[in-house]
Amino acid sequence: PAPAQVDELAELERAYRELAADLEVRKADLEKERRRLRDTNARFGEALATALDPDQLRRVILESAVEATHAVGGVLIGDDGRKIEAGELEDGTEQLEFELVAGRRSFGRLVLAGTDFDPDDRMTAAVLVGQAVVALDNARLHRIVEQQAIVDGLTGLANRRHAEELLTRELARSARFGGPVGLILADVDDFKAINDEYGHPIGDAVLREVAGALLGTIREVDVAARWGGEEFAVVLPGTDLEGAARAAERIRDALARRDMFAPDGGRLHVTASFGVVCASQGTTSEELVAVADAALYRAKRGGKDRVDVGATSLPRL
Repeated sequence: PAPAQVDELAELERAYRELAADLEVRKADLEKERRRLRDTNARFGEALATALDPDQLRRVILESAVEATHAVGGVLIGDDGRKIEAGELEDGTEQLEFELVAGRRSFGRLVLAGTDFDPDDRMTAAVLVGQAVVALDNARLHRIVEQQAIVDGLTGLANRRHAEELLTRELARSARFGGPVGLILADVDDFKAINDEYGHPIGDAVLREVAGALLGTIREVDVAARWGGEEFAVVLPGTDLEGAARAAERIRDALARRDMFAPDGGRLHVTASFGVVCASQGTTSEELVAVADAALYRAKRGGKDRVDVGATSLPRL
């Protein structure tokens, strides 16, 4: 071959080798990116499957979306208006925005900031958002089930099971570290007569009013519960017998002053009787409840609308 042809063939061969090397590099980069996306999606899926706390879940969604799309930053604005941020939003020159919607329920909005989103980034973000809204809805349903397990549906107070667990926990803390635990049991006076005369809807309204009187009177650290039927309980951590008796008297007074009306417009005079007890040396919840219940019985026998105090302390375990 002529020298010119040899040079041309050599140049073509060199160009081919460079192209092949470039393709290998690009292939390696693509494979690396595929592995990164697989790892990100796997971590995202695992996180979504285990994260049931809404705030934790929103953080996982935001950080995973930022990583998967090469965004420089992002913000997730919840349906309550609260914001979670990651990275540097102001460094981005373009934005991807997604509404987090499952059916008719909105969970907020996701905004990603970047400098050069390509179609793959956009598709990746859309796929992650689709998974995210399912997880957010699952977390919402899980929270509803959790609430139903510990909250009385009529009054919104803790239910008996939850109150018993809290009481047991407080008694264990008292036995270990010292300090009193107060307990109040209350029973609405003549509640059956209210139901018989006005019907169960009015009876239910009365129970909600009693719950309101409890919540409006106790401290934040105290726990009010519907104990069963027309009976209520209040667990008072760090409260001695005198303090628990004063708390019961405040509740009794607040309830007696509360305006409640019958269907005919007449005022309902609703009162309750209270049994108060304190454990300062550590005891079982069953023993504490039994003493409080006996005090409540005495308050009923003594004329109702009053507070009766049980033993000042119960024996050490």
